[in-house]
Amino acid sequence: MSVIALPSYPGPTSVTARVIDFGGFLEGAAGAQTQRANQLGNRYAIAVSLPPLDNDQEGRVWLNRLLKGLSQGVLMPYPLLDFYPGTPNRSDGSPVVVDGAGQAGKFLVIRNLTPHYAFREGQPFSLEIEGQHYLDFIAENAIADAAGSVTIQLTQMLRKPPPDGAVLHIAKPMIEGFVMGDPVSWEIALNRCIGLSFEIRESR
Repeated sequence: MSVIALPSYPGPTSVTARVIDFGGFLEGAAGAQTQRANQLGNRYAIAVSLPPLDNDQEGRVWLNRLLKGLSQGVLMPYPLLDFYPGTPNRSDGSPVVVDGAGQAGKFLVIRNLTPHYAFREGQPFSLEIEGQHYLDFIAENAIADAAGSVTIQLTQMLRKPPPDGAVLHIAKPMIEGFVMGDPVSWEIALNRCIGLSFEIRESR
């Protein structure tokens, strides 16, 4: 079964994003130094609230896709709000891709950007590996060279080694995961509108 793409319209009225952190702190005994124990696999989740939806139009479609997504997973764009990512992709429409297999950790070499494209700290993007999106954020400013190549620093460590040619979604980053936390809930109002709220958690 394929992941369920959520409707693009209407957009959320509010989104609360959070990091799911598998690390922890080791408290020193008798006043010793506290240490941080980092773990692989940190990922993201977003809690989404939608505006009132007409039950006969957008409401039934949104509700049905969320219900299917409980078992199949869902995919939706990560909200950019007022952030404009510019034009990362070349004019021929070719994707930005990973440059070389076997990469790990918090640095990723990529190619095929618009020459001199500038990444900004905190900029969201998603890395697509074997059809699955992994959301993350740029940790430090970086500028592509004249050939469109650059090494970017990630906020989280890579959760899976990307193959050469894996696609980065920069202009429209995506978050993919399961509908978890509070179950999908909806309110059926007397004005024949549906109110929906849900949470998406990345699975890896």
